Amino acid sequence: MRDKKPYLKIFPHIACSLMLAMPVLAAESLDSDTPEVGFLGRTMNSAESTRDEWSGRWIDFAEGVDYYFTSENSPPDYKNESYVKLQMRQTWEERGQIQTDLRVKAKFDLPNTQRRAKLFFSSDEYTENSLEERVRSNSTGERFRRRESVSGLEITPDDEWNKWKRSARVGIKLRVPLVTFGRYRLRRPMDKWGEWEPEFTQEIWYFSDRGWGETSEFEMQRRLGSNFGLRYFTVLEFEDQNDFFENVHVLSLSQNLSERSALEYRVGSVFSTEFSTQMTAYFVGTSYSYKLYEDWIFFTAGPEVFFPKIDDWNAEASFTIKLDVYFSE
Repeated sequence: MRDKKPYLKIFPHIACSLMLAMPVLAAESLDSDTPEVGFLGRTMNSAESTRDEWSGRWIDFAEGVDYYFTSENSPPDYKNESYVKLQMRQTWEERGQIQTDLRVKAKFDLPNTQRRAKLFFSSDEYTENSLEERVRSNSTGERFRRRESVSGLEITPDDEWNKWKRSARVGIKLRVPLVTFGRYRLRRPMDKWGEWEPEFTQEIWYFSDRGWGETSEFEMQRRLGSNFGLRYFTVLEFEDQNDFFENVHVLSLSQNLSERSALEYRVGSVFSTEFSTQMTAYFVGTSYSYKLYEDWIFFTAGPEVFFPKIDDWNAEASFTIKLDVYFSE
């Protein structure tokens, strides 16, 4: 039988080739006055020109729409933060399974509007996945499907409400019949606790096909010298249709290896009140991140070991690679 998903095999080779090629490109001079430029250099020059052209068109269109709604000239410090992000992620699991994610996210910035509006698009709604899936690095088999895509308007007022930063989203899922949704977010950076920098985020959301839910997140981070950073966060989530809480705790240590690369070590635990309040899984992992090319191509790779209670705490090993490509100003 013919393989219907050849990209499952092709993608890791492309990503690994890029990872190996980019350090060479970083050292290779791409100056037009240089008489000889390598093949990889010419290829990346061409790719960068195409990327810059597409990014420029996206930003110009966003600025035109912004001016149409406000009829105001842009201030000297004006910066349009519109972007498109393409993400490809693949996980190899110990049992032989391969999971691949393909995601697209976009924001259409309208900074001159009174409440700093943004139009947004995403090929998937993140709350569709469980809390456990969202905090782990593994792929979940996401594909670009119109019926799972969401689009709408985000409003972020400049002024704060009693030190709380606010944002609101309203939109639709692009399916028939249409699914409407709304999300309201409050975020408050707190005063330092010694060397720690804490922050609290609260979200309340509603989907016409799922009902309402809430997500509470508390995060603390601190520097450890010039190259290390420690971060702890916990998330508590409740969805009315499920009628139970999910909770995760993650502690991570990051290490800057250079201006282009970093390592992260993490350990986490997952809790649920579905049957009784209990830990349902824990995991350990590490990831290596590398800025492949300037500020628009990023590569991440790393192993993870997952221990689910439902499988008698037996270890499930996996390895994941991720490639992010940005189109922005």
